[in-house]
Amino acid sequence: MTNIASYTHLLKISNNSLYEFLHGCVDDLLQKQSPNFENYKNRDIEWTEEDFDRTRAYIQNLYRQSVIDDTLDLPKDLTTDLQEAITRCYTIRKNDIFQALAKEFILQDGHNLVNNIDWRLKWVLGTSDLAALQEPRLQVDLHCSNKIGDKVNRNVLNFEANLEQIDGLISDLSKLQREFQ
Repeated sequence: MTNIASYTHLLKISNNSLYEFLHGCVDDLLQKQSPNFENYKNRDIEWTEEDFDRTRAYIQNLYRQSVIDDTLDLPKDLTTDLQEAITRCYTIRKNDIFQALAKEFILQDGHNLVNNIDWRLKWVLGTSDLAALQEPRLQVDLHCSNKIGDKVNRNVLNFEANLEQIDGLISDLSKLQREFQ
């Protein structure tokens, strides 16, 4: 998708604003923070909001396709400075883009995704059944998401495990790891 009108607007940006814009495009792709046209409107950039949106979409599609193809294929008529800036940002953020695309793919396929794991280790001194129980327990919170239609649902699954259960979990995870290698 090489549309000359989509990337020629990059020539109108100073280097400082260019790096900010490129990283902003990646942040938007990662759904962290979206670049805002208002932030670039008052600078020495002669852009319309349509130019801004078209250029942002071009950069995002370029980076997305580059991660999928595992090669950054830039148009030959870009200036050397612009090629270097795009390449530098891509090199720095490639892994983040890959992770976002992998998560997007997993969710689109209808699978559940564990986004984050929080855990705490506690020492239980007793329960309602046993007054003198002294045993370590692991509390785990799995921050998950799944996609139903266009909506991404987030929830937390928590559980507690004793040493025997933890050993079983570690054993099962080790087996899975060996299968995937």
